[in-house]
Amino acid sequence: MSGPKPSDPKSGGLPTAELAARLAKGATPDARAEVAATVGKALEAGTLGAGEMQLATDIVRRLAIDVERQVRESLAAAVRRTSDLPHDVAIALARDIASVARPVLEESSVLTDSDLVELISADDEDKQLAVATRPTLSEAVADALVAHGTENVVVAVVSNPGAVLAEPTLDLALDRFPDSERVHAPLVARDALPVAVAERLVAMVSDRLQGELVRRHSLPLDLATDLILDGRERATLGLVNDSSPPERVEDLVRSLANGGRLTSSIVVRAACIGDVTFVETALAVLAKVPVDNAGRLVHDSGRRGLEALADKAGIGPRDRVVLRAAVETVDETELGDGPTDRQRFAETVIERVLTRFDTDEMGVSDEDVMYLIKKLEGYVAARPDAASL
Repeated sequence: MSGPKPSDPKSGGLPTAELAARLAKGATPDARAEVAATVGKALEAGTLGAGEMQLATDIVRRLAIDVERQVRESLAAAVRRTSDLPHDVAIALARDIASVARPVLEESSVLTDSDLVELISADDEDKQLAVATRPTLSEAVADALVAHGTENVVVAVVSNPGAVLAEPTLDLALDRFPDSERVHAPLVARDALPVAVAERLVAMVSDRLQGELVRRHSLPLDLATDLILDGRERATLGLVNDSSPPERVEDLVRSLANGGRLTSSIVVRAACIGDVTFVETALAVLAKVPVDNAGRLVHDSGRRGLEALADKAGIGPRDRVVLRAAVETVDETELGDGPTDRQRFAETVIERVLTRFDTDEMGVSDEDVMYLIKKLEGYVAARPDAASL
């Protein structure tokens, strides 16, 4: 039994005589639009012979410059997923008015990243939005959209799970729209964020999104307590703890240092809640020494190493006294591996530091005392037996 004839549209072939009649002089826009749909389906099927492919190419080039918008719209919709579409036709359709360009901009694999970046730079919001919804966006295309696009476009980009968003692109989105919850919300909802971007978001987003940021990005649960205090330094410490990978802590520390936010107060507070990894890394970055070396100096039995390192890091005399006391307490306190041992460890360190110093003397400042008390209250409230206390 023989198969369908090449001229049968179901076979992917072209009904040549019929197409010629519909494209003849005087053919209506509706007829030409039907031809566009027929040729587009045949191209997408990928079964055209050499002669038919040449005919189809000639037809789409002709229809791509048809005076009737209806015809060009029909063609663009029909060829949006056609990998055999000639590049010049894809470009012509993409440069057309938005209603024609949209299907091609949304899906055509024929358009290159360079094509898309060039089209984005024309500052047509409708076209930028079409590009922003493509199934995948390369780093270059996503960056161009964030750089040139309106708030609506940037929201679409950061909401696209197929977009490759580099840290500079994410920073640019926050720089351009620092007060936009429409931009913040999809950023918080992304599967992964660079730690430096998460650190920026902590200080920018609403209370509702702060909780979502903590939940989705494996930030410690006690960060919520820090955020209530409305201080950037208070919020920052909650982003890492001793269980965080060293490179994650270092990313955060360097981000803070680069932004001028790695203060003595943050280092002291980290020590007072037992975040030794943060302290060692922060002192290393501030003193410009290797982190391994800083770790050995911090725990030097005579504390001379800690004193010298803290001095080189720019930690003032008053803060060095508290830092030393906190490190000594950490070294003297055993950290267990139970589910609540980390909290109890931090409670113990805070209590001993607060007991050791009077705020009116050389010791913990009033501001730091309030921070530590709030932290202590948060730890106590989180205990499984808190209701009975």
